[in-house]
Amino acid sequence: MSKASLEDVLVAKLFLKAAFPAMRVPLEENPKYVKKFKDLNMVVEFKAEDEENPLAAHLVFLTEEKANEVADGKRYKVHDGVYEGAFGDLKVIKLHFKSIKALLGVLKGNTPLDMLGIVPSVFKNLFKKEFWAFLFLMLELMKMMPDFVPGVDKPLDQYMKVKMSLYMITTAMSQANKLGYEPMNKWTQKQTDRIYQFRVGPTFDADGKEIFPKFGAYLRVKGGKTKAGRGLYERKSPFVLLDFPNPDACIAVLSGKYAFVEAVVQGCVQIIGAGDSYAVSFNDRMMDIQNMLIPSKFLK
Repeated sequence: MSKASLEDVLVAKLFLKAAFPAMRVPLEENPKYVKKFKDLNMVVEFKAEDEENPLAAHLVFLTEEKANEVADGKRYKVHDGVYEGAFGDLKVIKLHFKSIKALLGVLKGNTPLDMLGIVPSVFKNLFKKEFWAFLFLMLELMKMMPDFVPGVDKPLDQYMKVKMSLYMITTAMSQANKLGYEPMNKWTQKQTDRIYQFRVGPTFDADGKEIFPKFGAYLRVKGGKTKAGRGLYERKSPFVLLDFPNPDACIAVLSGKYAFVEAVVQGCVQIIGAGDSYAVSFNDRMMDIQNMLIPSKFLK
């Protein structure tokens, strides 16, 4: 049995704890996936073998009726560990990998060869409609890659990319801190109660009608502890507010069209708050963790 590096273990955990939860965005807001998963009750179980740090997580998908029977009422949730029947006798799709390296090859592979780790799971689930529904949903995560740059003529793709990306990166930053990632631990350790807030303005069509609302995501930092949240934090003013007028402006930053400082000059983002000088260090930590989750071919 192979032994993964501590960095690979961290990255794999960030995918399970931060990237996979972001799939809730298309599940709830993309009509294609709302329809596809409307009547599905199922579990997708991920498992990666390792000599010291074996990983397992399961993703639960429930119909509205089934979700109303469980405690928190959530139709989609990511749980640690293998599925042990907590939601009853659901269809279970098992995606098991011989190593963490094989799992990461599928999740962030640079080449088609890296993707071969999923082949055994494909053959085992070839005739299960639930597997194919999930596989196409998982491919939605590819929209967060830097090379996916939808134009203003594709407002749904822009909205999906930006919302998933901001939900994912704020969660990943918090999880990296909780998992002991030293650069995040050092950055958060001496900070007082601070909110780092993203706000993205609404999307309008050519006639000026709003087609997608404004949204936000934030990271709360306090004495070395962190918590990620969705929406706009309302109990106190942000220490740093990164304010994007619309998803298109945010994509200019996410895709690397402009470096952070240049994006401010170009009007793609406005920095508001008493902690504006901390915005650069926040962006540095954000980019550090984002780069862990993308294929190395995108790194300069």
